[in-house]
Formats: sequence, C-alpha cells, structure tokens
Amino acid sequence: MAFCKVGILSLLLVSGIFLLGIEVEFGNAQKMCIQVCDPEVASMTCPSSGDEKINDVCVNCCTAAVGCKLFRSDGSLICTGTLE
Repeated sequence: MAFCKVGILSLLLVSGIFLLGIEVEFGNAQKMCIQVCDPEVASMTCPSSGDEKINDVCVNCCTAAVGCKLFRSDGSLICTGTLE
C-alpha cells in the first residue's frame, strides 16, 4: 500500500514538473533574444533618430527596437525591429 502511494505521488510530481517546464518554455519563447551582433548588419535607421543612417551598430533582428530597419552593406533590407 505504501509503495502504491509513493508511486502515485512520484507520478504527480514528475507530471507537474513536466507541465511547468512546458509552460515556462512557451511563456519565454517570444521574449528571449540572443544578445549577439549580426555580422551582416552594416547600418540601421530608426524612427527615434529621424531615420538618420546609423553605422557601426551591434544589433540583430531580435534586439532592434520597434521600427528600426537593419541593412546590409549593399543597402538591402534585412529586417525591421519589433523589440519594445
């Protein structure tokens, strides 16, 4: 009887850990950004700077602020930032 209670409690504990782990993973998935410089980014423009071209930046598509546009050295657009 004691073995059965331990088994049930263990199963509930493992199930709870598994469910909490999934919730945390999905809960933070949209908010996590890798803090590395994208070597393709040569410049960017942002609404806050009056769309002035900013060179020598250390950003990537995930870390760029809302409305900032990242460009390659040939002038082609990489992405538009969405970080608030």
